[in-house]
Amino acid sequence: MENQWKKDMRKKILNTRNNMKNADVNEKSNKIISTIKKLKEFKEGSNIMVYLSFNNEVNSFPLIEYCKKKGKKVIIPYCKKKGKEIIPTELKNMDLELKKSSFGYLEQKPEFLRPIDMEKIDLIIIPGIGFDKKCYRLGYGAGYYDRFLARLNFKIPTIGVCYDYQILDAIMTEDFDIPMDYIVTEKRIIVR
Repeated sequence: MENQWKKDMRKKILNTRNNMKNADVNEKSNKIISTIKKLKEFKEGSNIMVYLSFNNEVNSFPLIEYCKKKGKKVIIPYCKKKGKEIIPTELKNMDLELKKSSFGYLEQKPEFLRPIDMEKIDLIIIPGIGFDKKCYRLGYGAGYYDRFLARLNFKIPTIGVCYDYQILDAIMTEDFDIPMDYIVTEKRIIVR
């Protein structure tokens, strides 16, 4: 059972994020992506897992384009409803392979799924509604990323991305919560 603090915090942050102007989303997203590009883990990684942004999340599409230009393999999460599981799958052609889900976010069409072995992923970039200074994540509440990250065993570096106002002093964590290695905002990098 989810606690009220998380529900209230989620609502408050989403309200602020949903009211951001496009210009602010783009400006802050570009700063965040610029920082990610400079990180050793990103520069050295060949297989980059990145989310498909929606609803004023940090815009991931310029980063996906940059990865493709640099010859990096782009891996995206495919959310399998049964078991609330993330399947990492290779994305080759955004225009051809993506469709809008019933929830309004883009996802890969089932016929283009190319599951990738988790051991082949070099870096995972993850959105969140909020993060704290110990790199714990406040997600949407369905637990997809919690289950996914639990299978990693801390072997693959993770970067949480958000706007600086989404950084909280502390998030009420539970046993299954797994911290990120880094949080990148438009103003700073937080390292676990």
